[in-house]
Amino acid sequence: MVGIANNRRTIYTKKMIRQAFLALLSQKELEKITVKEITEAADINRGTFYKYYKDTFDLLQKIEEEVMNDLLADIQLNSQPMDTWLTTLLEKIKNRPEIRILVLGNTKSNFLSPLLEQIKPEAFQQFSQYFPTATQTEMELYLSYFVEGSVGLIIRWLKDFEELNAHEVSKLLLNVFRTEIY
Repeated sequence: MVGIANNRRTIYTKKMIRQAFLALLSQKELEKITVKEITEAADINRGTFYKYYKDTFDLLQKIEEEVMNDLLADIQLNSQPMDTWLTTLLEKIKNRPEIRILVLGNTKSNFLSPLLEQIKPEAFQQFSQYFPTATQTEMELYLSYFVEGSVGLIIRWLKDFEELNAHEVSKLLLNVFRTEIY
């Protein structure tokens, strides 16, 4: 039915906008993507785009939020050990084209950092096993190190070492904390 927010036509139109945008994002910087380019690629008019999104930045934000919510639901943080959900997360990052584009795309947004920040309670629980005498401040710093280092490692893996599977990369990330530092 026309006029209903989640009817098939609306869902299809948003899907086409999203696909067109992600294809453009894989080729050029976010700041250089225009609504006109998106609408031409999606074969819709500008008014239709503006019915759903304010601009390209709003579109990117909505895509990132949706993908992040899907990922967090899929990896089931609370019911699995850290290495299991980290491997699941890495598999999804590697195998879902839209996530790869968000991670490797031409945005100033860093999709992975906020995603990895979402795992803070679970990470603290795991890190406390590796660093039983760490203070709250030290745990915060360990988490920052893990998040930012993980982002760099994941990006490098996707760009240069894709032959490694997600389980191998998960082991690399966790080995940093399993090694006695001092």
